[in-house]
Amino acid sequence: MLKHEIVGSGPPVLLLPSMLGTIESEWKSYIQPIADLGYQVIAADWPGHAHSDMTKSFTFRVLTEEIDELLKHLNCDPAVILGYSMGGYAGLHFATKHASRVVALWMHGSKFYWSGEEADNMAEELDLEWLQENKPERLERFKEVHGEGLEELMPWLKKMILNLPDMGLTETDLEEMPVPVLVSVGDSDELIPVSEAVDLCNALPKGQLAVFPDTNHPMQSVRDHVALPFIKDFLNRIG
Repeated sequence: MLKHEIVGSGPPVLLLPSMLGTIESEWKSYIQPIADLGYQVIAADWPGHAHSDMTKSFTFRVLTEEIDELLKHLNCDPAVILGYSMGGYAGLHFATKHASRVVALWMHGSKFYWSGEEADNMAEELDLEWLQENKPERLERFKEVHGEGLEELMPWLKKMILNLPDMGLTETDLEEMPVPVLVSVGDSDELIPVSEAVDLCNALPKGQLAVFPDTNHPMQSVRDHVALPFIKDFLNRIG
């Protein structure tokens, strides 16, 4: 089961980090403010990330199963899901399979449309040998955060990214999505053009769009005083 922490009480809100991200590095400053709005905040780390045990494989099917197991174990669905980058994409996967168990979804900085070239470029940066040669400091940071299991995890992440152009979600998968989905992106996001966020929003029957000014891709670039009012408004409108 995913390692997790729970803060507050009330309707459940599940926070999901990015690939190679953690709750500590990406969502920590949001946990208490969301709990203070009257919610039970559940913050989880992915398999093989931080303190969560690695599973036999790492695919979006596995991530969907892990979310399913966690929510059932805590007896806390339906839940609102807030996900950054891969966390938002995984939340969307879960919502396509278990829509009745998701009140709403906020996806920030989540890339939905993948070309083969984009997947190849990202997969290259997930190769341990490439990182050792080109980004040794980044590799050391990954090792510090994720421990010895990184060598097992990284090939799975690389494979998962390479499969996205052919095996990822498509707009057809979203046609019957009954869940309200807020799609947000930074206006300077180097991974996701604003036009892609607009296309994703339009493909969702209950899609909503937010563009954060002077914001690039890392979650750390999202200023709390900008994002928190959007989150509060989103929760109020679906509550």
